[in-house]
Amino acid sequence: MWMSNESNRDVSSIFRNPWKQNVSNLEKMRSDLKEIVHTELFLNRRNVKKSQKFKYMIPGGSLTTNLRFYKLMQEYSPEQTVYKRCSIVGNGGILNGSKCGSEIDKADFVIRCNAPPIIGQFIEDAGVKSNITTLNPSIVIKRFGSLRTGSQQSKFINKMKEYNNYIWFPSFSSGLGIYNLAIKVNNLLNGKLKSIKFVHGNPNHFHEIRSYWLNKGLKNMLSTGIYITTSSLLFCDEIHLYGFWPFSTDIHNRPAAYHYYEDMKRTTYHAFNQEFDELLNLHINGVLQLHVKDC
Repeated sequence: MWMSNESNRDVSSIFRNPWKQNVSNLEKMRSDLKEIVHTELFLNRRNVKKSQKFKYMIPGGSLTTNLRFYKLMQEYSPEQTVYKRCSIVGNGGILNGSKCGSEIDKADFVIRCNAPPIIGQFIEDAGVKSNITTLNPSIVIKRFGSLRTGSQQSKFINKMKEYNNYIWFPSFSSGLGIYNLAIKVNNLLNGKLKSIKFVHGNPNHFHEIRSYWLNKGLKNMLSTGIYITTSSLLFCDEIHLYGFWPFSTDIHNRPAAYHYYEDMKRTTYHAFNQEFDELLNLHINGVLQLHVKDC
């Protein structure tokens, strides 16, 4: 789907006309989501008991929290505020040379996916503002050795200094090992950094969002990008997506790296093409705006 040069030309035709928000369509989708989603993006002391059982985000197993975990949580979730304009930044190579950084940063609320580099050479294209930055466990495991040594921990702390406000972690994604890693990261950041707050992703919220998309035919595990984008529809009045592009060429048929900061093998774990199809439909219907060209 959408992978050939001919398909890319089909996609590019959609972006020739100026985008216009359709508030009625946005409110309709928000209403549909609210029928299914009754929880918050973050676990916090107002929505979690001192001992509570959670099913993992990846089906198979559950875990019961304890008082130690309860004390680590924040008091409330930031999505209780409704923001006028939100930028959600994926990591697609189409950000390279886009000069979209200042446009991204002018949003009232900026969400970045999977702790990408944003300082130095990347600021002009990706911006620097961050209100929520998601952190995949695989990043901590592969890039920082699960924080086993002091040098790995120092390297991780220096990396986290790029961000502000909230670091979101799927602490209940897939087992006790990830849960214990979440607590380790939480304790480390609490002791070393005051500029950010570590927050635990709510698995019940994830299951509710996934249920919405299962009804739409998305059978694969949701990517962080579409999950966070869908969540933001509940607390953002105008949503702009940057760096969401799953293809090896851009709309001008120029090569596009998988990530704007590195080129790596494209994963098949998530249904990125199908997810992009859904986001494209939301763009067409004025629910959100996909930015796929230079700014």
